[in-house]
Amino acid sequence: MRSLVVDDEFVALSKLKTLLEAYGQVDTAFDGPRALELFRQALEARNPYHLVTLDIEMPGMDGVNLLRNLVQEEHIRGAMLSRKIMVTAASSKANVWMSLLAKCDAFLVKPVRREVLEKHLAALGLVVPGQAPA
Repeated sequence: MRSLVVDDEFVALSKLKTLLEAYGQVDTAFDGPRALELFRQALEARNPYHLVTLDIEMPGMDGVNLLRNLVQEEHIRGAMLSRKIMVTAASSKANVWMSLLAKCDAFLVKPVRREVLEKHLAALGLVVPGQAPA
């Protein structure tokens, strides 16, 4: 599985990267513009991300706007749709609702626990439930 982790907080980004590395390659970005650049490059190289995790509150471009841009890029290019998970400490109903309207596949609250992440990855068809990561 190829993943992109987007978070402006180093500790959160590092933890999620470590958790996802058990399942495959992980790229990271500290802000929305860089994440969008990496996402576009992956699409152009015909090596799209299977999973993108996004923080809601980031400088430059918030997670919801980034999410909208990612969905638009996939639509324009007719690309395979990646799974997108919003990962944030800001778990208000408004944030959940905005994320879902922007085509988010799941919503996780920080700090992310391995078991919860794996449950969501399995529900999205990205991993086999109960199978140990590589």
